[in-house]
Amino acid sequence: MKKSEATDKLSLKSRMMNYKNSLGIRSRIFLYFLLFTGLLLVLLWLFQIVFLDEFYRLQKTEMLKSSSDSIVRNINNENLQTLVDRIAEDNEVCVLVIDENLKLIVSAEHTPGCIIHHMSIHDILRYTEMAMDENESVLRIFPMLGFRNEKYDEKKFSGHVPSSDDGSARSMVTVKATVLEDGRRAFVFLNATVTPVTATVQTIRNELIFITVILILLSFLISLVLSKRITSPLIATTQAAKQLSIGEYTPVLSSISYREIKELNAQLIQTADDLKRVETMQRELIANISHDLRTPLTLIEGYAEVMRDLPGENTPENMQVIIDETKRLSTLVNAILDYSVSKSGKDVIKNEKFDLTSSINSILERYGKLKEQDGYHIIFEPFKNVCVCADELKVGQVIYNLINNALTYTGADKTVNVVQTVSNGKVKIEIKDSGEGIEPDELDSIWERYYRSNKAHKRAAIGTGLGLNIVKGILDSHGLEYGVESEIKKGSTFWFVLPEA
Repeated sequence: MKKSEATDKLSLKSRMMNYKNSLGIRSRIFLYFLLFTGLLLVLLWLFQIVFLDEFYRLQKTEMLKSSSDSIVRNINNENLQTLVDRIAEDNEVCVLVIDENLKLIVSAEHTPGCIIHHMSIHDILRYTEMAMDENESVLRIFPMLGFRNEKYDEKKFSGHVPSSDDGSARSMVTVKATVLEDGRRAFVFLNATVTPVTATVQTIRNELIFITVILILLSFLISLVLSKRITSPLIATTQAAKQLSIGEYTPVLSSISYREIKELNAQLIQTADDLKRVETMQRELIANISHDLRTPLTLIEGYAEVMRDLPGENTPENMQVIIDETKRLSTLVNAILDYSVSKSGKDVIKNEKFDLTSSINSILERYGKLKEQDGYHIIFEPFKNVCVCADELKVGQVIYNLINNALTYTGADKTVNVVQTVSNGKVKIEIKDSGEGIEPDELDSIWERYYRSNKAHKRAAIGTGLGLNIVKGILDSHGLEYGVESEIKKGSTFWFVLPEA
């Protein structure tokens, strides 16, 4: 036993060390807020700096294709030139629309250095053939190498100077074929310059540096405040909950009220009350069992010593006392064992057809000695024999416990009535006593383990507080209806219903 207790203490200490080494809820919330902010900053830098140039080019490409589609749809409109001028102005592009004979239809030159207005005939024919072959918009991108690449070198200067033109500037050209209303083919050329976004990126980078610093500071402060406000009630509740081991719990009063915290406090208060009640019941159970066990053990020891030491005392009467007290001990031990088995989940229900009336008669025969010695009367009113389908042994335990309970609390007439009635395929068994009855506020509690009524009872041999709880477990496992009816000064009636076989 000592070795087991030492092992349990060591295991508990190990678990507590593991808890202390793990991150607390406040630290985790604080860390999660910082990680979330860091993720947002990474995404912001990626999309605003790293991928900005790529997004810019994609946007230009989509703009050229969209503008080309708009011109194709309106190719036969008499106001086509107005549309082309507007597209060129809004999107800063050059537009050239020619027919298959290279005759100009409309044109708009909005940007300097426009490629499509300075193409050779050979290049124009090559692109028109590509447009007819691909049957879609043809997109081509050309590098624009200018004066800066040839004349300017940033390495020749000192200080913060512009970088050399690395050819990142591009000229994008799209060509799309269409058909005029007179059957001739037409070709829509669009040209836009994709300028480097270096200056823009630098501006955004400088802004992001300030934004990053501000966000980090704000996220740190917000994480600190929120983690403290969220976890403070939980930490306080956890500290208070440590008193549950002794059945004490003082609810945490806080200006920060969360619904979950209120529910947790209410549940912990209820748990503390239940622990107190169970502890009280367990103490009473130990006291009751100790008292109930001591009486028969004392009698057995006393009679055995008399029979050993005094000649002529080895009489049948003395032996019968020892036998009776042994039976009382067996009754107590069996009640505790039955309760233990019913709560272990290993109790198996065996449903079978049996004669309930004969089974009750067999149980009542065991009380013959009690009726003779103490003057108790157990009256059975079966009306007729009836068979049911259930676990005969378990149903016998139910009847036995209910009769013992009735004998314990019956009135001065020492009478217990067992009534069996049959109606609509159901058999109802009622066990009635003539005792003081049960208070209305105790009716729901009598089925609980360890519970014993405050009423004084007649027989100390029965009354561990487990009998009715065992009855409840057996009837619940069968799925049967059961209950109790009681009137003060008129006695109590316990009943349950079985299906007739």
